[in-house]
Amino acid sequence: MTTDGPKRTTANRPGCLVGFSIFWIAFSLVFLFVGLGDDSWVFAIFGGIFVAIGFGLLVYAVMGLITRYRMGKPIVTFSLPTLHVGDSFTMTYEHTLRQSLNVQSFTVDLIFREVATYQQGTDTRTVTHNHIIDSFEQPSGHYHSGHFWHETFEMTIPADGMHSLDVRRNKLKWIAKIQIKIPKLPDFVEEYELTVLPEMAR
Repeated sequence: MTTDGPKRTTANRPGCLVGFSIFWIAFSLVFLFVGLGDDSWVFAIFGGIFVAIGFGLLVYAVMGLITRYRMGKPIVTFSLPTLHVGDSFTMTYEHTLRQSLNVQSFTVDLIFREVATYQQGTDTRTVTHNHIIDSFEQPSGHYHSGHFWHETFEMTIPADGMHSLDVRRNKLKWIAKIQIKIPKLPDFVEEYELTVLPEMAR
């Protein structure tokens, strides 16, 4: 029996980036208008640069939305809602393509992600390391509208692997990542965080 388990992460959601970009542009326009009003070219130049960055982010986010519109929404399910160290599980990927498109690559990875936060004086620095534990690749090429993917991927949390961890300055995460590369558009990326308990699989 297949049950819904791991949840899609907030990463790679272009809708959130659209909102952030609009806020960035609005905030930067304040500096631009203050600089122009006070004849302060320093404020105006910095404001203009940040406005340009904001528009760049907005364009990228809108292109990401176009990618998701053309792809459609997949259904991803997992055979186990939670896992133990050493457990094997199945991820099922079902997806009906909304529009015809070319696929450069289609990969599915099981990733062990380490996130560490350091304090250096008054600065806070976050470092992320991704370790690919398992990887699968699907055929590239041209796919027509209505094409249906129904793929299953067998994965295993290594017996000598770590469990999930979320403390103040350190996080250990297990991620199932789907990445589809499309020419001239941002990648279609879905990430699902797995919950791995410290007990060994039986």
